[in-house]
Amino acid sequence: MYFKNKYIILFFVSCIFRIHAPAQGNIFRTQNSTPINSVLMDGLTSLKASTSAYKIKQDFPNAVDGLYWIKNSNINSGTPFQIYADMTTDGGGWTLLMTNIGNAGWTYANAILRNETTPSLSANYSIVQYGDYIKKSATSFQYMMEANARNRWGGIWTANDAYTFVSTTNVQTNVTRNIAWDTYDYDLNNSNSIQPRMPWRTTASNGFLTTDDGSGNWWGTLITNSGYTTAPWISGYMETPSKIYYWVR
Repeated sequence: MYFKNKYIILFFVSCIFRIHAPAQGNIFRTQNSTPINSVLMDGLTSLKASTSAYKIKQDFPNAVDGLYWIKNSNINSGTPFQIYADMTTDGGGWTLLMTNIGNAGWTYANAILRNETTPSLSANYSIVQYGDYIKKSATSFQYMMEANARNRWGGIWTANDAYTFVSTTNVQTNVTRNIAWDTYDYDLNNSNSIQPRMPWRTTASNGFLTTDDGSGNWWGTLITNSGYTTAPWISGYMETPSKIYYWVR
């Protein structure tokens, strides 16, 4: 009877070990495998740089307007840099691409990259060159333009094709104006105002960044270095705004 009970006990111990050992192995492998990075980056320091203001707003809905850190492998070899973010307008998540407070110093080259390490709402600044890496998707991303004050003389647009922020042609016209601030003429046949065209780059008439078609009137221009305090914006309504802002989401 003693030997019989001994073998029965050994049999049960062996069964338990066979069941328990793989489970222990799975637990060990799970705890020691390389984890997926689930830590959300709030952008408040360079070590917690996110990818855009939009991403920060998605991950942290209570984020407020201000300076944040982001990074992208296509920008400065992935080195984090600061942006200014609007976390309020139309749900927030906007990265400031450009501030124009005066025509001094603007050129065709720096219209897309100027004072890039010092984002500001009150000094000339541009990271338009980075826009394609910050937008939330290739298509259906949005851009916002404002003149003279926040949420005035402009609006919010959706780009419906895979458009670029550094286009050198005037063909990016498949855009939808989602929100308009103030009342102004708006169609492709009216060159006295903002046109339904994503801003593009040109050297003609020094309209370095413009929504105009390039025919020479140059209203709806974001950056120039001649003729206007900032740039010719809307004829008869807001011709010389004190500032012009350009954003991406």
